[in-house]
Amino acid sequence: MSQDISTPVTRVRSVPDLLGIVPHLLGFHPEESLVMIVIAQGRVVLTARTGLADVGPDCHLELMIDRMLLRWPGALLWLVGYCDDERDAWTLLHRAQRHLGDALAGDLVCVCDGRYRVGNRFGAQYPHDPGATTTAAEATLHGLQARHSRADLARGLRADPGQADLVEGAWMDGFSRFAELPEDQRADELLLTLRRGLAHPDRLDLTDLAWLGILVTDPDARDRAVLSLTNAAADGWVAVWTRVVRASPYGGQVQPLALLALAAWAAGEGALQSVCLEELDVLGVRPGLYRLLDDLNAGMVPPSEWPLIRRRLEELLEK
Repeated sequence: MSQDISTPVTRVRSVPDLLGIVPHLLGFHPEESLVMIVIAQGRVVLTARTGLADVGPDCHLELMIDRMLLRWPGALLWLVGYCDDERDAWTLLHRAQRHLGDALAGDLVCVCDGRYRVGNRFGAQYPHDPGATTTAAEATLHGLQARHSRADLARGLRADPGQADLVEGAWMDGFSRFAELPEDQRADELLLTLRRGLAHPDRLDLTDLAWLGILVTDPDARDRAVLSLTNAAADGWVAVWTRVVRASPYGGQVQPLALLALAAWAAGEGALQSVCLEELDVLGVRPGLYRLLDDLNAGMVPPSEWPLIRRRLEELLEK
C-alpha cells in the first residue's frame, strides 16, 4: 500500500480533476491498481494504492476499508480502478461500494486503455489524459512528481554501474577513516555531515556520500539522526539519502535505505517508502526502522504524527 500527503494542493471539482491529481498524490501513474482516497472534513488525508490482485481474495478489500474508516471515523472514500481488464476492476469496485455504503464519495471510476468510465462497466467512455488537467498543472507547481510507473521509483535507487569502482574506493577509504574515529564522536560527525549535506546537497561527492552511509551503521549515530528528523526537513532528507543509497555498494544500502524509507514516510512519499522496504526485503535484512515503518503502515499513521512518535522514541532511548 502507498500513502501520501495529507494537505490538498488544489480543488477537485470533476472526475478529470480527480484523475489528474491521483498520479501526483501517489508519485507515479498507477497500473493494475485500486486507488482509495480518504476524505475527512473536505480534505484528502490519505491516498492509498494497492494491487488489484492483492485485494482480490475474500475479505482483503473489506478489511483494508475497515482499517481506514476506523482510523478516520466519518470519512468518505473515493475509489478509482486502473486495469487492463475492466471486468476484474469493476468487480472490486462494486465490492468496495457495497461495503462502504454511505461512506462512498462520488461515483466509481475505472481507467482502462487510455479511457475511463464512471459508475459502471457499461457507461460511456471518455478519453483519459491526466497530464492535461488543471489539477496536474497545479500539483506540478507544488513540486509533486508523477513518474511514469512505480518501477521508476525502484530504478531511481539503483547505483550507476559505471561508478562501481569509484564507489568501492570511496567506501574502503571511509571504513579506514571510520575505524580511527572514536565511538563517542560518530553521532556528532554524522549529524554534522548530514547538516552540511542538507544545506548544500550539490556539494556532496562520493566521499561524502560514502561517509554518511558508513556513519549511519553506528547504532547510536543512527538513533541520533532519526531523532533529528523533522517533517519540514523530510524532503531534504529524501534527496540526500537517495543519493547515499545510489552511492552504496551491494550490501551497504541497508541502513541508508531504512533512513530513506523513514524520510519518505515523513515527507508523505508513501510509494517511495514502500519501494525502500521492498528493496530491504530483496537484501534479506530488516533493520529496526523497518519494523517501525511496517507498524506505521499497518496502523495507517499519517506523517503528521511524527513529532509525537519522535518524542516517544526519545523517551524510550533515554530510559
